[in-house]
Amino acid sequence: MQSIPTLHSVAVPSASSTETKPGIEIETNVTEEPPYKVILHNDDYTPMEHVVAVLQKVIPRMTVKRAVDIMMEAHTKGKAVATKCHKELAELYQESLNNEGLIASIEPD
Repeated sequence: MQSIPTLHSVAVPSASSTETKPGIEIETNVTEEPPYKVILHNDDYTPMEHVVAVLQKVIPRMTVKRAVDIMMEAHTKGKAVATKCHKELAELYQESLNNEGLIASIEPD
């Protein structure tokens, strides 16, 4: 019958051990990119209801009220910030809005 080692029978190196092990050097350069704005531009042919529906479909947690406010700002002022997020996500939102027939762009905040 084999004995199973227990915590008491396992050799554990002490904290004062002089043995060194080769370490793996990990470079952790974190570049802080500025947030990007996803900008919705006005057009004179897309129905307002479609704009609201697309904003809700493309941007997570977009409420009807917020979507209507963004749509109205774009309609009256020519453009509106739909959301702010990191660059890759902003590019995804822009592409998705454009694919749904809206005019959208991104720019650093």
